[in-house]
Amino acid sequence: LALVGGGTNPQYPPNKVLIWDDHLGKPIGELIFRQRVLAVRLRRDRICVALSDQVYVYNFGNLSLLDTIATGGAKNGLGLLCISTDAGGISSAAGEDGGMVLVCPSVTRGQVRVELYGLRKTVLIDAHESA
Repeated sequence: LALVGGGTNPQYPPNKVLIWDDHLGKPIGELIFRQRVLAVRLRRDRICVALSDQVYVYNFGNLSLLDTIATGGAKNGLGLLCISTDAGGISSAAGEDGGMVLVCPSVTRGQVRVELYGLRKTVLIDAHESA
């Protein structure tokens, strides 16, 4: 479980991601950023955190940073983020990423960035006419 502070009386700061182990009933790690966290997506092997201008990808096991992706900031979807939850992802010689697929706004307005980790490929898709 990932917890991020928010609301009128937050328990945690809005720039911190607290990783909570429900089985142990306690936090097992935390990630701290210089900006407000807008979204967190979890997989069994990855933690993806979206800020207004960056997406960070971490290894779930040891919280090591694996990738940093620049996005278009506030003008480009506020760091929206989607990841594949299937550990298999797109079939390939995927290695430890298991073929994870991550989708977020591109740095170019109107484009979507698709990271195909198993194929080690980035695809940019024009999402609408302003691209």
